Amino acid sequence: MNISEYTLDGVKFKNFMCPHCHVLSQMMATHMIVNQNHSQMGWSTQAEHQLSVATCQSCGNSSLWWDGICVYPEITYTSPNSDMPESVKALYLEASSIYNKSPRAACALLRLAVERLCNELGETGAIDKMIGSLVQKGLPTIVQKALDAVRVIGNKAVHPGQIAFDVDDKATAETLMKLLNIITERMISEPKEIDGIFDALPQSAKNSIKKRDSKC
Repeated sequence: MNISEYTLDGVKFKNFMCPHCHVLSQMMATHMIVNQNHSQMGWSTQAEHQLSVATCQSCGNSSLWWDGICVYPEITYTSPNSDMPESVKALYLEASSIYNKSPRAACALLRLAVERLCNELGETGAIDKMIGSLVQKGLPTIVQKALDAVRVIGNKAVHPGQIAFDVDDKATAETLMKLLNIITERMISEPKEIDGIFDALPQSAKNSIKKRDSKC
């Protein structure tokens, strides 16, 4: 999140995307330093934290921040593609609601979402075999790459391994959510749009096309 900060008449202001109204807005921010003392087995430690309240000058709602991390309201990622099947969408929304706090859990959920998407497309079995079956049925290479990317990165969230992506990084979870929307667009939305355009053609034209193709 890009944040610019400045002071006007002794009051601190910031500009960033409001988690309530999703508008890039001016924020009036107040800060409080919180000191926490911890004692255990005769040892005493002290930690200093910053509690901030940012009030959006666009919608009037406030957000609560702890050490620079928004703790209220829940920050969600981009909305799922409207054509995303409900069973997949539920997992996407759950991942979107927690990725700011637990990117690893979000990545694991998004891997499950890809598995569920393959089920919705008529496949069963292990996720790797389902993707392979879709490839044999003509799945575009670019979509196969996106599916496998989510699968492999999501696997790391469940079974840690040596790959370049850090599943504890929010950017990784955001990348997987973006890929899931792209996959839905290519596999569901685009065919749906093309079918709608074709269905709107005159019946005589569709009959001619059918006759042409029957000769091939």
